[in-house]
Amino acid sequence: MRNKYNYDELVVVNGIGKLYGKVKNKLGFIKEKDPFFQDYYVDLIFGKKDWFKEKNLKRVLGTKKNKVEKYQIRLCTTKEGYEILEANIKKQEPINNNKLKQISIHRNFQKDNKQYKILGWNSVYWPVSNKSVLIIENTLKTFRKLNIPYQYMILNEENIIDIEIYQFIENDSNVDIFWIERKIKMKKL
Repeated sequence: MRNKYNYDELVVVNGIGKLYGKVKNKLGFIKEKDPFFQDYYVDLIFGKKDWFKEKNLKRVLGTKKNKVEKYQIRLCTTKEGYEILEANIKKQEPINNNKLKQISIHRNFQKDNKQYKILGWNSVYWPVSNKSVLIIENTLKTFRKLNIPYQYMILNEENIIDIEIYQFIENDSNVDIFWIERKIKMKKL
């Protein structure tokens, strides 16, 4: 479930804060949302930071237009790399919206006496603020030091120039298995 207000969004506050009491018609910026109490931490302009309930906030700049961008994600690595990734996720549990539990493609293959894993997500929201996405991407950054090959591709389904490719294939080209192809198709008449 997405937050009603985005981080750094300008809001009008009318209500009672948990730390400093009553506030009336003051502007502030959303800094974070408490996942347990569902309160928002607001940095008041000409005031102090305080926690407020969602009902005490009002959006200043009109209605929120949530166009969620969907992505296709692909990852290929060794079985050892996958186990490290899985262990790092388990260390940080519980995780809301754990992306490792939403895999749509999960395949194994063996080549040159090594075992490999292919993971894929189709049409998924992939926010960089998601805890599991952060763990996946930070773990992949350590693979080069550990000499673990990987290929990781992120493709925005809506924006054709939004493509990111991260890979370490110099020590093992068996993980170099993905390519990106865009096609122009004609709609049905």
